[in-house]
Amino acid sequence: MAFCFAHATVEATGNCDDCKKPICTKCTKGTLDGFMCPACAQKRYGRRKLVLALKITAMAVVLVGLAVFGLIIVGKGSEKPAKQIDAGGDKDPYIQTLRETRDLAPCDQDAVRKLVLELMEQHRYADAVDDASAYFAKCDEFPRLRSNIIYSLHQLGRNAEAIKHETALLTRDPYDSDYWWWRGEDRGRTDEHELALADYRQSIANSDSAGYSKFAVARVLDTAGPANRPCEAVAAIDYFASEHDGRLAQDLVTRARGLDQSSQCSRAKGSGSQNLPAPSSDNVEVKVSIGGVEGTFLIETRCGTTMMSTGFAQLAQVTPRPGPMIETIAVGAIRKGAPATATLVIGGATAPETELLIGDGLPPGVDGVLGISALWKFSLTLRDDDGGLTLDGPAPSAR
Repeated sequence: MAFCFAHATVEATGNCDDCKKPICTKCTKGTLDGFMCPACAQKRYGRRKLVLALKITAMAVVLVGLAVFGLIIVGKGSEKPAKQIDAGGDKDPYIQTLRETRDLAPCDQDAVRKLVLELMEQHRYADAVDDASAYFAKCDEFPRLRSNIIYSLHQLGRNAEAIKHETALLTRDPYDSDYWWWRGEDRGRTDEHELALADYRQSIANSDSAGYSKFAVARVLDTAGPANRPCEAVAAIDYFASEHDGRLAQDLVTRARGLDQSSQCSRAKGSGSQNLPAPSSDNVEVKVSIGGVEGTFLIETRCGTTMMSTGFAQLAQVTPRPGPMIETIAVGAIRKGAPATATLVIGGATAPETELLIGDGLPPGVDGVLGISALWKFSLTLRDDDGGLTLDGPAPSAR
């Protein structure tokens, strides 16, 4: 007795006419060239040929079935009918073939993504999410497949679920600007506006040019108002125009200037001037005073939200405001902190109403990390003579 190569406990009913492997009824695919296993049928035929062959085979099966049924009625009318078996499977034979091929190697990335992409092509987004989720339940990380899930979830309006996959992506690759603004958009859609604003801020910090930061900047105006941080949007747009040489649509410029005036954002811009040291290593230190208390901060342009340690916040009498814990990149890792606002004095420069995070995990001797939320309040100039950074206030406005 031979058993099916794919179902070890099921007796084979024949052999694949191509690879000669023993196959059961469920694995048998009727084609114009005989009966084959799913893998051989898919290899020999494209979708159209396979569907046509299956239709022809189905017609033949129906005719034979009718003939056999007639014989049963005539010759065995007194016997109890055999129990009907539901073959199950997908209505689309091509999808069913792709699933069966995937089932032979559930963690095969090419097989599962081919299946998910075909489901998305047919606008079967819920099925695409289910099949992709089955992969992640038992297989390795696959960023491209997560992107497919996120797109499908967006089509279904399931934005809270998309956030979970975006978090997995940015945790794996925290310096990819796309993942942060993807999550920012979904957080905005789920009314988590302060979290969305922080994600946009980090996306901009991760960006080297307007080609990357434009996506977060285009959304920040819709989020900063509901987050009660309108001047953060103005700062982001000004930074995009001045530091990334980005070109803004006129409607964004008009909205930003209106918000600038109505919220009196001039009070939140930096003033004074200070030369910062050239980065001789990954950790460039600067003295920062908050509430008259001086601490040692690192300068990191890849840090979205300026961060300070819990101990330093207590000394400087900076208290967190109510709200969710916020994430930023600081000292090479994603770190969480409670939101707060304070005025920072950096030598001869002052950064008022600076968005901060209060948290732990910074290296010994480091009281905080000076990030974009403070730096974009100034006009930033990279000095040619020593490679250092000069802060000049106030920051230029986009026009």
